[in-house]
Amino acid sequence: MQAEAVAGRYAKALFESITDPAERERTLRVLADIAAALETATGPKTLVLNPFYSVKQREAALLKLIDLTSTDRPCPPLTTRFLQLLLKKTRLNVIQAVTVAYGRLLDEAQGRISITVSTARPLDQAARRALHTRLEQLLQRPVGVRHQVDPSLLGGARLQLGSRLIDGTIRGRLDRVRRQALGTSA
Repeated sequence: MQAEAVAGRYAKALFESITDPAERERTLRVLADIAAALETATGPKTLVLNPFYSVKQREAALLKLIDLTSTDRPCPPLTTRFLQLLLKKTRLNVIQAVTVAYGRLLDEAQGRISITVSTARPLDQAARRALHTRLEQLLQRPVGVRHQVDPSLLGGARLQLGSRLIDGTIRGRLDRVRRQALGTSA
């Protein structure tokens, strides 16, 4: 919980520092790319997050990682400085939470409804686009969709819209059947 609060403060500070809408979007993509790269068990994570290496070595590795993940457009300078700050303050380990909080701020600023979709397996691009389009049609508003993979769901999808949860997963159905069989309503 404390990590999420810290991440929220960092995300808000970064978001409020950037005024250009296009740069805000690019920053979200960069944060997501860096977070994904640091989620892997090997590779950049072993160098960038390892305190065995000096701050200078880890910073050089981080800058190289930023260059490698920003192939289509260069990373905004403010975002690069922000990532360097996270590294120096030993907060790069909460980059995933910073990315989520930043994305919510961006969605809110653009009037989008933030939705998290959890599935047992990753959705291909065509399925993601179809889901995005269908959600916008149903809600009659722009939506920002974040995808998560949770193998424990077995199949189907779970959607979270703020505090509202829509559970269409096989795991959810099995839990409901179990509760009915046991005679509980919880």
